[in-house]
Amino acid sequence: MKSTKYQVFLSSTYSDLADERESIIKAILEMYHIPIGMEMFSAEDEDQWEIIRRTIEVSDYYVLVLGLRYGSKTSEGISFTQKEYEYALEKNIPILAFVMKDTVSLPKDKRDDDLSEINKFRERVLTNSKMAQFWETKDQLIKNVSISLMKQIMQKPGIGWVRGDQASAEEALSKELTALSKENRELRERVTDLESKISSKLPGIEIDIVPPAIDEHFNSYRTKEMPEPLKFDDIEEHLLEFVSKQDIENYNNSIPSQQDLEDYNKDCERLYKIKNYSSSLVIKAANNGSAKANNLYVDIEFPEGVFIYEKGEKHSEPKNPIPINPIKHAQAEYAKQLQAKATALSSLYSPFGLGNELRDLSSLVKSDFNLANIRPINQHWWTKLEGRKITIKIDSLLHTRLMTFDDEYMIVPLIEGKHTIAVNVICEEYDDIASTVVELNI
Repeated sequence: MKSTKYQVFLSSTYSDLADERESIIKAILEMYHIPIGMEMFSAEDEDQWEIIRRTIEVSDYYVLVLGLRYGSKTSEGISFTQKEYEYALEKNIPILAFVMKDTVSLPKDKRDDDLSEINKFRERVLTNSKMAQFWETKDQLIKNVSISLMKQIMQKPGIGWVRGDQASAEEALSKELTALSKENRELRERVTDLESKISSKLPGIEIDIVPPAIDEHFNSYRTKEMPEPLKFDDIEEHLLEFVSKQDIENYNNSIPSQQDLEDYNKDCERLYKIKNYSSSLVIKAANNGSAKANNLYVDIEFPEGVFIYEKGEKHSEPKNPIPINPIKHAQAEYAKQLQAKATALSSLYSPFGLGNELRDLSSLVKSDFNLANIRPINQHWWTKLEGRKITIKIDSLLHTRLMTFDDEYMIVPLIEGKHTIAVNVICEEYDDIASTVVELNI
Protein backbone atom coordinates (compact mmCIF):
# COMPACT_ATOMS: atom_id res chain seq x y z
CA MET A 1 0.00 0.00 0.00
CA LYS A 2 1.43 3.35 -1.06
CA SER A 3 1.91 5.94 1.63
CA THR A 4 0.58 8.79 -0.55
CA LYS A 5 -3.12 9.59 -0.03
CA TYR A 6 -5.03 11.49 -2.70
CA GLN A 7 -7.89 13.88 -2.03
CA VAL A 8 -10.94 13.31 -4.26
CA PHE A 9 -13.66 15.99 -4.49
CA LEU A 10 -17.10 14.48 -5.17
CA SER A 11 -19.62 16.80 -6.84
CA SER A 12 -23.28 16.08 -7.68
CA THR A 13 -26.82 17.02 -6.77
CA TYR A 14 -27.63 15.55 -3.40
CA SER A 15 -31.18 14.39 -2.74
CA ASP A 16 -31.58 12.37 -5.95
CA LEU A 17 -28.09 10.79 -5.73
CA ALA A 18 -27.67 10.33 -1.96
CA ASP A 19 -27.26 6.55 -2.15
CA GLU A 20 -24.81 6.78 -5.02
CA ARG A 21 -22.73 9.41 -3.18
CA GLU A 22 -22.55 7.28 -0.07
CA SER A 23 -21.34 4.25 -2.05
CA ILE A 24 -18.71 6.32 -3.93
CA ILE A 25 -17.37 7.79 -0.67
CA LYS A 26 -17.13 4.30 0.77
CA ALA A 27 -15.29 3.03 -2.35
CA ILE A 28 -12.77 5.89 -2.13
CA LEU A 29 -12.15 5.18 1.54
CA GLU A 30 -11.60 1.49 0.77
CA MET A 31 -8.90 2.61 -1.69
CA TYR A 32 -7.24 4.42 1.27
CA HIS A 33 -7.83 7.86 -0.22
CA ILE A 34 -9.65 10.95 1.09
CA PRO A 35 -13.17 11.78 -0.23
CA ILE A 36 -14.42 15.37 0.10
CA GLY A 37 -17.98 16.44 -0.68
CA MET A 38 -20.96 18.50 0.34
CA GLU A 39 -21.47 16.25 3.33
CA MET A 40 -18.63 18.16 4.97
CA PHE A 41 -20.26 21.58 4.50
CA SER A 42 -23.40 23.17 3.16
CA ALA A 43 -22.74 23.17 -0.57
CA GLU A 44 -25.79 25.27 -1.35
CA ASP A 45 -24.81 28.09 1.00
CA GLU A 46 -23.08 30.79 -1.03
CA ASP A 47 -21.31 31.99 2.12
CA GLN A 48 -19.50 28.64 2.12
CA TRP A 49 -18.25 29.02 -1.50
CA GLU A 50 -14.85 30.31 -0.38
CA ILE A 51 -14.31 27.09 1.60
CA ILE A 52 -15.52 24.95 -1.31
CA ARG A 53 -13.24 26.83 -3.72
CA ARG A 54 -10.16 26.28 -1.55
CA THR A 55 -11.09 22.62 -1.05
CA ILE A 56 -11.30 22.06 -4.82
CA GLU A 57 -7.92 23.79 -5.29
CA VAL A 58 -6.13 21.38 -2.93
CA SER A 59 -7.89 18.28 -4.27
CA ASP A 60 -5.98 15.91 -6.54
CA TYR A 61 -8.99 14.71 -8.51
CA TYR A 62 -12.54 15.91 -9.16
CA VAL A 63 -15.35 13.36 -9.61
CA LEU A 64 -18.60 14.64 -11.15
CA VAL A 65 -21.76 12.51 -11.08
CA LEU A 66 -24.73 13.73 -13.09
CA GLY A 67 -28.28 12.41 -12.85
CA LEU A 68 -31.33 13.95 -14.44
CA ARG A 69 -31.73 16.88 -12.03
CA TYR A 70 -29.98 20.20 -12.55
CA GLY A 71 -30.10 21.25 -8.87
CA SER A 72 -30.59 24.54 -7.06
CA LYS A 73 -29.01 27.63 -8.61
CA THR A 74 -26.56 30.28 -7.47
CA SER A 75 -27.01 34.02 -7.94
CA GLU A 76 -25.21 33.64 -11.31
CA GLY A 77 -28.07 31.52 -12.64
CA ILE A 78 -26.20 28.19 -12.75
CA SER A 79 -26.44 25.26 -10.36
CA PHE A 80 -23.98 24.83 -7.50
CA THR A 81 -22.84 21.56 -9.11
CA GLN A 82 -22.03 23.33 -12.40
CA LYS A 83 -20.27 26.13 -10.51
CA GLU A 84 -18.01 23.54 -8.84
CA TYR A 85 -17.38 21.86 -12.19
CA GLU A 86 -16.50 25.14 -13.94
CA TYR A 87 -14.02 26.01 -11.17
CA ALA A 88 -12.32 22.59 -11.31
CA LEU A 89 -12.09 22.99 -15.10
CA GLU A 90 -10.56 26.46 -14.69
CA LYS A 91 -7.95 25.18 -12.22
CA ASN A 92 -7.03 22.18 -14.42
CA ILE A 93 -7.98 19.67 -11.76
CA PRO A 94 -8.20 16.18 -13.39
CA ILE A 95 -11.95 15.59 -13.93
CA LEU A 96 -13.65 12.19 -13.99
CA ALA A 97 -17.23 12.67 -15.16
CA PHE A 98 -20.02 10.07 -14.95
CA VAL A 99 -23.25 10.93 -16.77
CA MET A 100 -26.50 9.00 -16.31
CA LYS A 101 -28.12 7.88 -19.58
CA ASP A 102 -31.30 9.87 -20.22
CA THR A 103 -33.17 6.64 -21.00
CA VAL A 104 -33.04 5.45 -17.35
CA SER A 105 -36.48 5.21 -15.79
CA LEU A 106 -36.60 7.39 -12.64
CA PRO A 107 -39.36 8.49 -10.22
CA LYS A 108 -40.56 12.08 -10.52
CA ASP A 109 -38.61 13.31 -7.46
CA LYS A 110 -35.33 12.25 -9.10
CA ARG A 111 -35.97 13.78 -12.52
CA ASP A 112 -36.64 17.37 -13.65
CA ASP A 113 -39.80 17.96 -15.65
CA ASP A 114 -37.85 20.27 -17.97
CA LEU A 115 -34.54 18.66 -18.95
CA SER A 116 -33.27 21.58 -21.04
CA GLU A 117 -30.88 22.93 -18.36
CA ILE A 118 -29.45 19.58 -17.29
CA ASN A 119 -29.09 18.51 -20.93
CA LYS A 120 -27.15 21.69 -21.73
CA PHE A 121 -24.86 21.03 -18.74
CA ARG A 122 -24.47 17.35 -19.76
CA GLU A 123 -23.48 18.38 -23.31
CA ARG A 124 -20.81 20.75 -21.98
CA VAL A 125 -19.39 18.04 -19.71
CA LEU A 126 -19.29 15.44 -22.50
CA THR A 127 -17.55 17.95 -24.79
CA ASN A 128 -14.85 19.06 -22.33
CA SER A 129 -14.20 15.97 -20.22
CA LYS A 130 -12.18 13.24 -21.95
CA MET A 131 -12.81 10.82 -19.04
CA ALA A 132 -16.64 11.13 -19.22
CA GLN A 133 -18.57 7.82 -19.04
CA PHE A 134 -22.26 6.89 -19.08
CA TRP A 135 -23.95 4.87 -16.33
CA GLU A 136 -27.35 3.35 -15.68
CA THR A 137 -27.24 1.53 -12.31
CA LYS A 138 -25.58 2.32 -8.99
CA ASP A 139 -23.39 -0.79 -9.13
CA GLN A 140 -22.18 0.13 -12.62
CA LEU A 141 -21.43 3.68 -11.42
CA ILE A 142 -19.40 2.54 -8.37
CA LYS A 143 -17.41 0.09 -10.51
CA ASN A 144 -16.65 2.75 -13.15
CA VAL A 145 -15.62 5.32 -10.53
CA SER A 146 -13.24 2.89 -8.79
CA ILE A 147 -11.59 1.68 -12.02
CA SER A 148 -11.31 5.16 -13.55
CA LEU A 149 -9.87 6.68 -10.37
CA MET A 150 -7.35 3.86 -10.05
CA LYS A 151 -6.22 4.31 -13.68
CA GLN A 152 -5.96 8.08 -13.28
CA ILE A 153 -3.82 7.73 -10.15
CA MET A 154 -1.50 5.29 -11.93
CA GLN A 155 -1.21 7.38 -15.12
CA LYS A 156 -1.20 10.88 -13.63
CA PRO A 157 -0.48 10.76 -9.90
CA GLY A 158 -1.32 13.98 -8.10
CA ILE A 159 0.61 15.69 -5.31
CA GLY A 160 -1.29 13.86 -2.56
CA TRP A 161 -0.69 13.75 1.18
CA VAL A 162 1.80 11.79 3.31
CA ARG A 163 2.13 11.20 7.01
CA GLY A 164 4.36 13.63 8.84
CA ASP A 165 6.69 10.88 10.06
CA GLN A 166 7.16 9.63 6.49
CA ALA A 167 7.91 13.02 4.97
CA SER A 168 11.50 13.14 6.20
CA ALA A 169 12.21 9.64 4.86
CA GLU A 170 10.74 10.50 1.46
CA GLU A 171 12.68 13.76 1.43
CA ALA A 172 15.92 11.84 2.06
CA LEU A 173 14.99 9.37 -0.69
CA SER A 174 14.28 12.25 -3.06
CA LYS A 175 17.68 13.80 -2.34
CA GLU A 176 19.36 10.45 -2.94
CA LEU A 177 17.55 10.01 -6.27
CA THR A 178 18.56 13.53 -7.28
CA ALA A 179 22.19 12.81 -6.50
CA LEU A 180 22.07 9.52 -8.41
CA SER A 181 20.45 11.26 -11.39
CA LYS A 182 23.22 13.88 -11.42
CA GLU A 183 25.90 11.20 -11.21
CA ASN A 184 24.22 9.24 -14.04
CA ARG A 185 24.10 12.34 -16.24
CA GLU A 186 27.79 13.07 -15.61
CA LEU A 187 28.75 9.47 -16.44
CA ARG A 188 26.75 9.58 -19.69
CA GLU A 189 28.50 12.82 -20.67
CA ARG A 190 31.89 11.19 -20.01
CA VAL A 191 30.93 8.14 -22.10
CA THR A 192 29.83 10.39 -24.98
CA ASP A 193 33.09 12.31 -24.76
CA LEU A 194 35.17 9.12 -24.76
CA GLU A 195 33.19 7.67 -27.69
CA SER A 196 33.82 10.82 -29.72
CA LYS A 197 37.57 10.50 -29.09
CA ILE A 198 37.85 6.83 -30.02
CA SER A 199 35.27 6.73 -32.81
CA SER A 200 36.60 5.59 -36.18
CA LYS A 201 37.18 8.14 -38.90
CA LEU A 202 34.51 8.40 -41.55
CA PRO A 203 34.29 9.86 -45.05
CA GLY A 204 32.04 12.85 -45.60
CA ILE A 205 30.57 12.82 -49.11
CA GLU A 206 29.14 16.05 -50.49
CA ILE A 207 27.47 16.41 -53.90
CA ASP A 208 27.23 19.68 -55.81
CA ILE A 209 25.43 20.27 -59.13
CA VAL A 210 26.02 23.35 -61.28
CA PRO A 211 22.62 24.90 -62.17
CA PRO A 212 21.84 25.53 -65.86
CA ALA A 213 21.34 29.08 -67.12
CA ILE A 214 18.24 30.62 -68.70
CA ASP A 215 17.47 34.02 -70.23
CA GLU A 216 14.51 36.31 -70.87
CA HIS A 217 13.33 34.12 -73.77
CA PHE A 218 12.98 30.98 -71.64
CA ASN A 219 9.17 31.15 -71.57
CA SER A 220 8.78 32.66 -75.05
CA TYR A 221 7.60 29.58 -76.94
CA ARG A 222 4.47 30.46 -78.93
CA THR A 223 1.87 27.74 -78.72
CA LYS A 224 -0.27 26.62 -81.64
CA GLU A 225 -3.89 27.77 -81.52
CA MET A 226 -6.95 25.68 -82.25
CA PRO A 227 -7.88 26.03 -85.96
CA GLU A 228 -11.36 27.15 -87.01
CA PRO A 229 -13.57 24.84 -89.10
CA LEU A 230 -13.63 25.63 -92.85
CA LYS A 231 -16.61 26.41 -95.08
CA PHE A 232 -16.71 25.28 -98.70
CA ASP A 233 -18.63 28.43 -99.69
CA ASP A 234 -15.67 30.59 -98.61
CA ILE A 235 -13.29 29.05 -101.19
CA GLU A 236 -12.28 31.35 -104.03
CA GLU A 237 -13.47 30.24 -107.44
CA HIS A 238 -10.04 29.74 -108.99
CA LEU A 239 -9.19 27.17 -106.27
CA LEU A 240 -12.27 24.96 -106.70
CA GLU A 241 -10.53 22.56 -109.08
CA PHE A 242 -7.99 21.75 -106.34
CA VAL A 243 -10.35 21.20 -103.35
CA SER A 244 -13.63 19.37 -102.85
CA LYS A 245 -16.39 19.39 -100.28
CA GLN A 246 -15.13 16.04 -99.07
CA ASP A 247 -11.69 17.59 -98.44
CA ILE A 248 -13.32 20.30 -96.30
CA GLU A 249 -15.41 17.75 -94.41
CA ASN A 250 -12.40 15.49 -93.78
CA TYR A 251 -10.42 18.48 -92.50
CA ASN A 252 -13.17 19.60 -90.09
CA ASN A 253 -13.52 16.05 -88.77
CA SER A 254 -9.76 15.86 -88.18
CA ILE A 255 -9.48 18.97 -86.00
CA PRO A 256 -7.91 17.74 -82.69
CA SER A 257 -9.43 17.95 -79.24
CA GLN A 258 -8.32 20.66 -76.85
CA GLN A 259 -6.43 18.08 -74.76
CA ASP A 260 -4.57 16.74 -77.81
CA LEU A 261 -3.55 20.26 -78.76
CA GLU A 262 -2.38 21.04 -75.22
CA ASP A 263 -0.29 17.85 -75.15
CA TYR A 264 1.25 18.77 -78.51
CA ASN A 265 2.08 22.29 -77.33
CA LYS A 266 3.60 20.88 -74.16
CA ASP A 267 5.82 18.52 -76.18
CA CYS A 268 6.80 21.35 -78.54
CA GLU A 269 7.72 23.65 -75.67
CA ARG A 270 9.80 20.84 -74.13
CA LEU A 271 11.64 20.39 -77.44
CA TYR A 272 12.12 24.19 -77.71
CA LYS A 273 13.85 24.20 -74.31
CA ILE A 274 15.93 21.13 -75.17
CA LYS A 275 17.18 22.81 -78.35
CA ASN A 276 17.87 26.21 -76.75
CA TYR A 277 18.72 25.59 -73.07
CA SER A 278 20.55 22.25 -72.93
CA SER A 279 23.91 22.41 -71.19
CA SER A 280 26.42 19.90 -69.88
CA LEU A 281 25.44 18.42 -66.54
CA VAL A 282 28.27 19.12 -64.09
CA ILE A 283 28.27 16.94 -60.95
CA LYS A 284 30.96 17.36 -58.30
CA ALA A 285 31.55 14.63 -55.72
CA ALA A 286 33.81 15.67 -52.85
CA ASN A 287 35.04 13.75 -49.81
CA ASN A 288 35.34 16.30 -47.00
CA GLY A 289 35.54 13.68 -44.25
CA SER A 290 38.51 12.19 -42.43
CA ALA A 291 38.76 8.83 -44.23
CA LYS A 292 38.71 7.32 -47.71
CA ALA A 293 35.36 6.16 -49.10
CA ASN A 294 35.38 2.68 -50.65
CA ASN A 295 32.76 1.24 -53.04
CA LEU A 296 30.95 4.56 -53.14
CA TYR A 297 27.46 4.67 -54.69
CA VAL A 298 25.65 7.96 -55.24
CA ASP A 299 22.01 8.02 -56.41
CA ILE A 300 20.85 11.42 -57.70
CA GLU A 301 17.08 11.76 -58.30
CA PHE A 302 16.07 14.79 -60.36
CA PRO A 303 12.57 16.35 -60.11
CA GLU A 304 10.09 16.56 -63.00
CA GLY A 305 10.96 20.21 -63.65
CA VAL A 306 14.47 19.20 -64.81
CA PHE A 307 15.19 16.90 -67.78
CA ILE A 308 18.39 14.82 -68.05
CA TYR A 309 19.54 12.98 -71.17
CA GLU A 310 22.69 11.45 -72.57
CA LYS A 311 24.92 13.53 -74.81
CA GLY A 312 24.30 12.79 -78.48
CA GLU A 313 20.72 11.64 -77.86
CA LYS A 314 18.37 12.69 -80.68
CA HIS A 315 14.97 14.31 -80.00
CA SER A 316 12.38 14.08 -82.75
CA GLU A 317 9.69 16.61 -83.52
CA PRO A 318 6.31 15.74 -81.97
CA LYS A 319 3.58 14.73 -84.42
CA ASN A 320 1.37 17.70 -85.29
CA PRO A 321 -2.30 16.81 -84.61
CA ILE A 322 -3.52 19.75 -86.72
CA PRO A 323 -4.42 18.49 -90.23
CA ILE A 324 -3.17 20.16 -93.43
CA ASN A 325 -5.47 22.99 -94.44
CA PRO A 326 -6.97 21.96 -97.81
CA ILE A 327 -7.45 25.60 -98.85
CA LYS A 328 -3.77 26.38 -98.28
CA HIS A 329 -2.92 23.17 -100.11
CA ALA A 330 -5.11 24.30 -103.03
CA GLN A 331 -3.36 27.67 -103.03
CA ALA A 332 0.00 25.91 -103.25
CA GLU A 333 -1.22 23.70 -106.10
CA TYR A 334 -2.56 26.73 -107.95
CA ALA A 335 0.80 28.49 -107.53
CA LYS A 336 2.61 25.41 -108.87
CA GLN A 337 0.31 25.39 -111.87
CA LEU A 338 1.10 29.02 -112.63
CA GLN A 339 4.82 28.33 -112.19
CA ALA A 340 4.65 25.36 -114.56
CA LYS A 341 2.97 27.49 -117.23
CA ALA A 342 5.58 30.20 -116.81
CA THR A 343 8.40 27.66 -117.07
CA ALA A 344 6.92 26.11 -120.20
CA LEU A 345 6.60 29.54 -121.76
CA SER A 346 10.19 30.49 -120.91
CA SER A 347 11.54 27.23 -122.36
CA LEU A 348 10.38 28.37 -125.79
CA TYR A 349 13.06 31.06 -125.61
CA SER A 350 15.75 28.98 -123.91
CA PRO A 351 17.19 26.24 -126.17
CA PHE A 352 19.73 25.41 -123.53
CA GLY A 353 17.15 24.90 -120.75
CA LEU A 354 17.78 27.96 -118.59
CA GLY A 355 15.36 26.60 -116.00
CA ASN A 356 17.75 23.98 -114.71
CA GLU A 357 16.68 22.12 -111.59
CA LEU A 358 18.75 22.51 -108.47
CA ARG A 359 20.35 19.41 -107.17
CA ASP A 360 19.22 18.23 -103.76
CA LEU A 361 22.42 18.62 -101.80
CA SER A 362 20.87 16.91 -98.82
CA SER A 363 21.01 13.61 -100.69
CA LEU A 364 24.77 13.92 -100.75
CA VAL A 365 25.10 14.18 -97.00
CA LYS A 366 26.36 10.97 -95.49
CA SER A 367 24.48 9.42 -92.59
CA ASP A 368 25.67 10.39 -89.14
CA PHE A 369 27.73 8.05 -87.05
CA ASN A 370 27.09 8.96 -83.42
CA LEU A 371 30.20 8.54 -81.29
CA ALA A 372 28.77 10.36 -78.26
CA ASN A 373 27.41 7.23 -76.61
CA ILE A 374 30.68 5.33 -76.96
CA ARG A 375 32.57 5.84 -73.72
CA PRO A 376 36.05 4.71 -72.79
CA ILE A 377 36.22 1.82 -70.38
CA ASN A 378 37.07 3.09 -66.89
CA GLN A 379 37.99 0.64 -64.19
CA HIS A 380 37.65 3.13 -61.34
CA TRP A 381 34.16 4.64 -61.84
CA TRP A 382 31.03 4.47 -63.96
CA THR A 383 27.68 6.22 -64.28
CA LYS A 384 24.20 5.11 -65.31
CA LEU A 385 21.01 7.05 -66.21
CA GLU A 386 17.61 5.46 -65.55
CA GLY A 387 14.66 7.77 -66.06
CA ARG A 388 15.31 10.78 -63.81
CA LYS A 389 17.93 9.01 -61.65
CA ILE A 390 21.69 9.01 -62.18
CA THR A 391 23.81 6.46 -60.32
CA ILE A 392 27.53 7.13 -59.87
CA LYS A 393 29.80 4.29 -58.76
CA ILE A 394 33.33 5.19 -57.57
CA ASP A 395 35.71 2.46 -56.42
CA SER A 396 37.40 4.78 -53.92
CA LEU A 397 37.53 8.49 -53.13
CA LEU A 398 40.27 9.78 -50.87
CA HIS A 399 39.41 12.37 -48.25
CA THR A 400 39.94 15.99 -49.32
CA ARG A 401 39.61 14.83 -52.96
CA LEU A 402 37.10 15.98 -55.60
CA MET A 403 35.79 14.24 -58.73
CA THR A 404 33.93 16.12 -61.48
CA PHE A 405 31.56 14.45 -63.98
CA ASP A 406 30.74 16.78 -66.88
CA ASP A 407 31.04 14.95 -70.19
CA GLU A 408 28.26 12.34 -70.23
CA TYR A 409 24.88 13.98 -69.67
CA MET A 410 22.94 17.10 -70.58
CA ILE A 411 20.60 19.01 -68.28
CA VAL A 412 17.56 21.00 -69.42
CA PRO A 413 15.47 23.25 -67.15
CA LEU A 414 11.78 22.81 -67.99
CA ILE A 415 10.39 25.06 -65.26
CA GLU A 416 12.10 28.06 -63.69
CA GLY A 417 12.28 28.40 -59.91
CA LYS A 418 13.67 26.28 -57.06
CA HIS A 419 14.12 22.54 -57.61
CA THR A 420 15.01 19.97 -54.95
CA ILE A 421 17.26 17.07 -55.99
CA ALA A 422 17.33 14.02 -53.69
CA VAL A 423 20.76 12.46 -53.10
CA ASN A 424 21.43 9.09 -51.41
CA VAL A 425 25.01 8.05 -50.59
CA ILE A 426 26.30 4.68 -49.42
CA CYS A 427 29.81 3.28 -49.02
CA GLU A 428 31.56 0.54 -47.05
CA GLU A 429 32.29 2.93 -44.18
CA TYR A 430 28.62 3.93 -43.65
CA ASP A 431 26.24 1.83 -41.59
CA ASP A 432 23.19 3.36 -43.27
CA ILE A 433 22.28 5.35 -46.36
CA ALA A 434 23.16 9.03 -46.00
CA SER A 435 20.35 11.11 -47.52
CA THR A 436 20.55 14.78 -48.39
CA VAL A 437 19.21 17.27 -50.95
CA VAL A 438 20.72 19.69 -53.44
CA GLU A 439 18.81 22.88 -54.28
CA LEU A 440 18.87 24.22 -57.83
CA ASN A 441 17.70 27.80 -58.37
CA ILE A 442 16.83 28.26 -62.03
